Amino acid sequence: MKRLIFLLGLILSTNSLAATGTMADVTIQKLITADTRFGGCMAMLSKPISTALANCPDSWVTFACDGSLNNSVSRAMMKWENAKLAYALGKKALLIVDDARKVNGYCYADIFRLEDQ
Repeated sequence: MKRLIFLLGLILSTNSLAATGTMADVTIQKLITADTRFGGCMAMLSKPISTALANCPDSWVTFACDGSLNNSVSRAMMKWENAKLAYALGKKALLIVDDARKVNGYCYADIFRLEDQ
């Protein structure tokens, strides 16, 4: 019984540490595609993600274009296309970033929304 209570407490405390953060009013500074790293595609934001989520390093966010992180490739491609559009046009974006889902240590963008200028 003590083990069960301990394991339950451990699970609940681990899940409570996971969070999402909003990155508002950001621009895309750089884009990267890769075959076997970073979930296949990433974008560098104009602000460090740690301003919204302490557990997210750097300014890079993954879209998991390879279908990892319980994400479909088609859904990832929609975010990737929006990121490329924002980069090409210099448009601002809003992203919801999830620090519980990471690829190579980089946090996952759960939502990507283009904003009006």
